[in-house]
Amino acid sequence: MSVITTEGEMRYSVKEGSIKGDVFVEFLKHLIQDRDRPLILLVDHATFHHSKVVRDFVSIHRSKLRVFFLPKRAPEMNPDEQVWNEIKTNHIGKQPVKDKMDLKKRLYSTLGSLQKNTKRILSFFHLPDTKYALQAELCES
Repeated sequence: MSVITTEGEMRYSVKEGSIKGDVFVEFLKHLIQDRDRPLILLVDHATFHHSKVVRDFVSIHRSKLRVFFLPKRAPEMNPDEQVWNEIKTNHIGKQPVKDKMDLKKRLYSTLGSLQKNTKRILSFFHLPDTKYALQAELCES
């Protein structure tokens, strides 16, 4: 899981297996901790995004968190999808992986490097299908 901001920040969490609502809620708790303004999340239609536990959490934390669903089957509209595209296409996908531990090590290394690359993260908001997210941020400010 990852979240990027229009300021070029990135937060992530890596979990083995499938993501369920309770795991996503734990990630959200860390994201909204100590926030002064609401965090606006653009999410896809993954099953856990619609789970009752997530809906309840978002409802309770309305002052710190807003969730908006992107159109179905439109990953190109999600700036955060570019994080995973970057990792798969330009990094890990081009390297031979020995085993699960090797994959995990490379994943953490690549995510850590990307997290420090503010310019690259910002570029994900300047693609033709993701520019709208910058305008939405300006409207919310």
